[in-house]
Amino acid sequence: MTEKLEQYKERVNVLKEKGELTPDAEILLEEMLAELTELNRSNKALRRVILKSGQGSAMSTRLRDALYE
Repeated sequence: MTEKLEQYKERVNVLKEKGELTPDAEILLEEMLAELTELNRSNKALRRVILKSGQGSAMSTRLRDALYE
């Protein structure tokens, strides 16, 4: 996703340099890129938490069977 985000930023910068964006469109795109950046960061953090929580909670088969009896 980081590569895709960088591509979006480059494309927006090209449009800005050419003057093809209205001021309102430029503001909207900047807000959207900022939101995408934050969501990407949050997504990575959540993935790390999920991976960490999955590693330590594995119960042995014998223990699980004993608890269910």
